[in-house]
Amino acid sequence: MRALTTASLMSAMALAAGTLAMAGPASAAENHGDISGGGVSALQEIPSSTTSKAKVKGGTQKVYSANIGYNKNAYSECKPHASTMEKVVWNLGKVTRKSARVKSIKVRYYNERELHVGSAYVFDGSHDEKWRKSNGWYISKGSKWRTYKLNKTVKFSKSKPLQFMLHLQIAGANEPMWCHPRSKLYFNLKPNR
Repeated sequence: MRALTTASLMSAMALAAGTLAMAGPASAAENHGDISGGGVSALQEIPSSTTSKAKVKGGTQKVYSANIGYNKNAYSECKPHASTMEKVVWNLGKVTRKSARVKSIKVRYYNERELHVGSAYVFDGSHDEKWRKSNGWYISKGSKWRTYKLNKTVKFSKSKPLQFMLHLQIAGANEPMWCHPRSKLYFNLKPNR
């Protein structure tokens, strides 16, 4: 099955929720429709990873990721709103073919229940940890932006991307564990060669 683009994913979610007027491609000024899905099986396949490309250049730039997350609403055992969707904005300095200066990563959390983020990591292309925020935090229901400052130069390795990873779990509502699994979301970044 081919991967859904951000625009088609947002349109599918808006159709399911009856809010097509709010749908559109991801952007900094994005409107947010309901992501409950209403039983649309395609939404079970929201990707859990995405790769963005940064321009090789000396100045600053912002790189926007696609939306990723999970939706368990299509399962009859899961109570409504067992879904979450995240995107990131990479705030970058100098990007070469071998490394990127990551000034900060801004995350848009969109969840229909309280969300627990266990930790966040940045790995280089060799999968060596370069930054970590641990001890966990909670994100209340709705759309919230959080910015994580890094100010680190992170290397790519043999054309492999660097990676921002989130450990998360949406709050349960007296339902089976698969309705609110512990999940990992991967935001990859590589140079546009």
